[in-house]
Amino acid sequence: MNPVTASPRLHLALLAAWGVLFVLTGWAPKDRLTWALEAAPAVVALAILAALYGRWRLTPLVLWLVLAHCAILMIGARYTYAEVPWFNWLRDEFGLARNYYDRLGHFAQGFVPALVAREILLRNRVLPRGPWLFFLVAATCLAISATYEFVEWWVALASGEAAEAFLGTQGDPWDTQWDMFLALCGATLAQALLGRVHDRQLGLGGPAPAVSLRAIDEANIDEVAALRVAKSQERLVASVGKTFWQACGRDDIECRAVYAGGTPAGFVATVVKPEAREQGGHHLYLARLLVDERHQGRGIGSRALDQVIAEARRRDGCTGMRLSFVPANARAAAFYESRGFRRTGVVDEEGEHEMWLAFGNSGAAAQSNDAPP
Repeated sequence: MNPVTASPRLHLALLAAWGVLFVLTGWAPKDRLTWALEAAPAVVALAILAALYGRWRLTPLVLWLVLAHCAILMIGARYTYAEVPWFNWLRDEFGLARNYYDRLGHFAQGFVPALVAREILLRNRVLPRGPWLFFLVAATCLAISATYEFVEWWVALASGEAAEAFLGTQGDPWDTQWDMFLALCGATLAQALLGRVHDRQLGLGGPAPAVSLRAIDEANIDEVAALRVAKSQERLVASVGKTFWQACGRDDIECRAVYAGGTPAGFVATVVKPEAREQGGHHLYLARLLVDERHQGRGIGSRALDQVIAEARRRDGCTGMRLSFVPANARAAAFYESRGFRRTGVVDEEGEHEMWLAFGNSGAAAQSNDAPP
């Protein structure tokens, strides 16, 4: 992954803005203890970013959002969340029941950490983009929100009446539930609205350019060998390195790189299998198909498989294509079924389920799977 990280100049500019906000909001606040409690997360965020600066830099989008969140925290710290002047005006002007600045703060508590968590998970290859990433990011933000509510509870117990401004419940018995609900809303909207922009800064976004299958040679073997699926997918598909080892010394396994434009983005390996019951007939076994986690979600795997199928159809005497998948990989099964593959009911010696795509010039699928050892 080659993310666009924030430049040193942007870091300095945002640090200067953070410093100005810190001084202005910390100058004669309404309540010094409340200011210290509410501004503490902004100070912690700055300390973490400074400590990681040499090893980890966020994308510009996320860094700007972190500054915006710090501003919300420090403004709330200066006035207390229940008495921010602009939201007092909104309350009085529109006859609202309360000052809603704390609602904004808890919405931001989900909105900004969602993009931070998303970036950490994607850049560390914990999960690829998709429903599970969306769910885990939202769950992480809910956990952060719940932890903050615990902190408010403990501060209230420790400081008694002095904690009223920190809690900011404004007499609402459901304030805690509202806080966590708004954090969830923020996390959901952040991913829905900014996910594609974030993907582009992470080097993941945009449609894939032309997809092609190319031979692997001395010029590209290192790049191809470095292709990796997400960590969560490693138990579902063998690596490029393992396939190279399986193919060593064999001339019946064809390994090729899947290119997206001029960039190696995936890998495919096929084996020609003679048909025992049909003279001169054969089928093509799809031994491996993977797309690097940096390029998933762009339709590269679909277009690569379509090309493999088209090539197989053009082979004289080719009766169809066979593959097998790990039963836990339901998404892979659905993907192959969308391309016409059907389950044969055969389970191989490794517990994988076979699928078959007939080309119409043969009988049914053979009932064995001579997959690479």
